This record gives sequence, C-alpha cells and structure tokens, in this order.
Amino acid sequence: MSFLKYQNQSPDFLNNYLKYKRYIDCNAKTTVDETYFDLRTFLRYIKLYIYDKNKLNSITINEFKNTSIKDITIDDLNKISCFDIENYIIFLCNVSKNTAKTRNRKLATAKSFFEYLETNRLIRINPIKEINFARIEKRTPKYLNLEESKQLLAEIINSEEKFKIRNYAITCLFLNCSLRLSELTSINLTDLKIDNSEQTLIIHGKGNKERLVYLNSAVCEAIQCYLKVRQSLGKDNTDYNALFLSSRNKRISNRMVQTIIKENLTKIFKENSQKYHTHTLRHSGASLLYNEIDLDIFVLKEILGHSSLKSTEIYTHISNQKMKNIMQNCTVSSILERIGGNQNE
Repeated sequence: MSFLKYQNQSPDFLNNYLKYKRYIDCNAKTTVDETYFDLRTFLRYIKLYIYDKNKLNSITINEFKNTSIKDITIDDLNKISCFDIENYIIFLCNVSKNTAKTRNRKLATAKSFFEYLETNRLIRINPIKEINFARIEKRTPKYLNLEESKQLLAEIINSEEKFKIRNYAITCLFLNCSLRLSELTSINLTDLKIDNSEQTLIIHGKGNKERLVYLNSAVCEAIQCYLKVRQSLGKDNTDYNALFLSSRNKRISNRMVQTIIKENLTKIFKENSQKYHTHTLRHSGASLLYNEIDLDIFVLKEILGHSSLKSTEIYTHISNQKMKNIMQNCTVSSILERIGGNQNE
C-alpha cells in the first residue's frame, strides 16, 4: 500500500487518518492510496501557500512534486480559511490542469479529511465545509459494442504475445463479469469454483464486500486454459494464491493490467484509443447485459456490486432499437387491450 510506503514522509496526523480509513472505516487499499495522493497534493499546496506564497505563481509541476509535507503541522491547518481553499481549487485548475471531475474528487477527499480533524477536535474551525463542488455535465461513458468486444478478444488471442492466454482470460473476465480493475487483480485461486456442478467466483469488492458471480462457459474455458500454463508457486511465495501472475510470478498489478488493455485497445481504435481504458470493459460488460440480454436493472446492480441503484443507472444505455420496440409495443391501444383481456379472465 502506497500510504504505508510513504508514511515516513508524512506528518503523524495524516498517517493516523489514513490508517483510520483503511483499518477502522474498512476502505479498500486502492481507495486509501488515492486518498493519500490527493491529500499529499493538498498539503504541498498549503505548505507553499503559508510559507512561500510567491513561489506558487511560478512553480513547475516537478518542483511542486518535490515539496516535502513531513513538517506540516496541525497549527498550519488551523491557519487555513475558506478563501485559502478556494485558491487551492483555482491552483488545481490553472496550474495542475485538473478537470472539474478531478477537482471535485480532490475537494471531496479534503472535506472528509477536515471532518475527521474536526470530529477529533484537532482543528478549531472547518474551513472547507461550505465550499461547493463544481457543476459537471453528465456524459455517457464510452463502451464497446458486441462486435468491438469480439474484435478485442480476437486481437488478443491471435497475437504473438507470450502471455496472450493470460491476457485473454483477463479480458474475458472483464467483459463477461463487469469487474472493477482492483477486483480482478485481487482474485485468488481459492475464490474460483469451476467443476461440473458449479461455476462461480467470489469477488472482493469495495469496502471489503464480497459477492458471488456465476461464470458462463466462455469465461470458464478461458480460465481453465490459463490455469494449464500458469506457473505453480510454492506456499513460501506470498503470491502463490493469486490467480493472475506477472512475468516475475508476482500478483499482477493494476498498472500492468491497464497497460495490457490499453495496448490492445490501441491496436483496434488507433488514434481514438485515448477514449477507452480498463474501466471501459466493465462498462461494456454491463451495457451488453442490459441491452443485448435485456437484463433487469436490479439484477445488474447486484452483478456490479453497487450499493445504490443510482450508481447502476450510468451503466444502462437504451439502444435505438430497444427504444423503437418499446414505443411500438407500448401504445395506448395495446395497454387498453391488455387491461380488457385481464378483465375478461
């Protein structure tokens, strides 16, 4: 975990907060790491804002990244005003070139952090409480249609890559099970059950929540082919139970999976590949389930591991054909006919 790796470079109050998020609040490892990176950016800005404000006008990104936060104190945070937070957001926009979505995420991270400090009476006033988030226009996320999904799988399995069988199984799992990146890389051999009676996979989702996913024959075949070539590790290896291994026989990392998927997407979409990424495959799987199979949205919610139906709604796209069928088959006359039919029974 990154926040543990860098704790010697962080002030104690930050380390305590991150440990609280991980071990008490049970946030996922990746979530806590992202929290650390966001708060490190915030504290770097605060240090320069308080002690070397003029430098903020001319600092380069590399200089900013080399700013130490080890000596930041709670007293420094008590000096911050609402106006200072607003200047931080302007800095993220103009200097760091962060999008509105990224700025909102970093603001949300800072809000949670200051709520923790306020609750534990480490600060006198919470300067960030009244800061509003930027308005973001909702956009439909990119996803692959059925033909593009088949093309991606074909591109991988027909390549000359040494690890194409592993990469094919990874992609097949993404598209068929709509997994998050961290869920895929955390799969263990003991999470799998593939036999004549049952084909299931236990997924370790956000907040350490587990869910059971049923595997279709295509996924089972892809995994079984991979298991035949997967290196068998002794129990003295810490990653012996990991399903997907790197070339060094270590649990495959998020970054490596991102690279694998991105490289293959680039082969298909060429100059337009920047629009697609690993999460596109999760979204693609959910979209195909909803549009092609006409899956109920409540069932889709369980498959995706969402705690709220609102989160699932972004994974649903009513295709033109589906809309056409709905409008043609749900006329007022057809409704009246059904009502009349029910009354006659």
